[in-house]
Amino acid sequence: MEAVNYFADTLPARPRCANDPAVDNRIRIKSRAVGYRLIEPNTAGMVRWLMFDIDRPEAVLDWEERRVPAPTLTCQNPENGHAHLLYALTVPVARTNAARLGPLRYAETVERSLRAALQADRGYARTLVKNPLHAHWRVHQWADAYALGDLADELTLIPFEKAANEDIAGLGRNCETFERLRHHAYRAVRDFWGPGGEARFRAHLVEVAGDMQSAFTTPLPVKEVEGIAKSVAKWTWKRFSPEVWRGFVERTHTPEIQAKRGARKGKARRDELMPRVLELIGEGKSQAEIATTLSIPKQTLSRWVKAYA
Repeated sequence: MEAVNYFADTLPARPRCANDPAVDNRIRIKSRAVGYRLIEPNTAGMVRWLMFDIDRPEAVLDWEERRVPAPTLTCQNPENGHAHLLYALTVPVARTNAARLGPLRYAETVERSLRAALQADRGYARTLVKNPLHAHWRVHQWADAYALGDLADELTLIPFEKAANEDIAGLGRNCETFERLRHHAYRAVRDFWGPGGEARFRAHLVEVAGDMQSAFTTPLPVKEVEGIAKSVAKWTWKRFSPEVWRGFVERTHTPEIQAKRGARKGKARRDELMPRVLELIGEGKSQAEIATTLSIPKQTLSRWVKAYA
């Protein structure tokens, strides 16, 4: 089968593989790994296959009954009918590159939507897959490789907002780690400016990204976590240098701009509190009492009252 050959040709040079993941889950050279029942078809940094675990009898035809795109390959357990459904991508998606978050988010949306349509196992780690090169599984090719857009056209896409209460799984773990880590990095980077700072900043983000994995039912593999952290560190360090920061401050914090911001902030606070000020005046309270009650400087309160007089 053409897709099986593609699977073999695109395997990592040293994929993780196992017959029993609890006993012999290890990284081996490709020539040995293909002899194991379970194998890792994607690298830590690149996704060529979207993979789904269907733990139901006759799972190999679930896609047809649910009117979703046909998988490229199905690998079925002959003993119970459960199967892994594999969708090959014509263009692989980077999952540890901070500079290319857009394609990753798009792939995550497609994966999440396809997983929901198939009612596939959300707890599946998507690392090891039933090896279509192994004779133990019933293997069938149903379709060629897909462009992400072609898959998306045949699905009802689930926006991130509507999936927020779901357990984060699959590529969603990558996206969530990226989003949380980059916002942390933007705030933290200035603490590391100075000699040797970039290396210390990178090590800090690796540690923070590792701590984030406790939020997931199935954490990301260590290599993926390290790849994400190093990519965010490199991207942030380049764009948040002291020189860039000074230029940003000079452009956005001139006295004129700061004065306008202060005026807008003061007006918003006045509009919020003035109804209560007028209410207290109506009750006979003095301006000193009102200022103390509402934690407003006396001079500020006096200006507000004069403006409303």
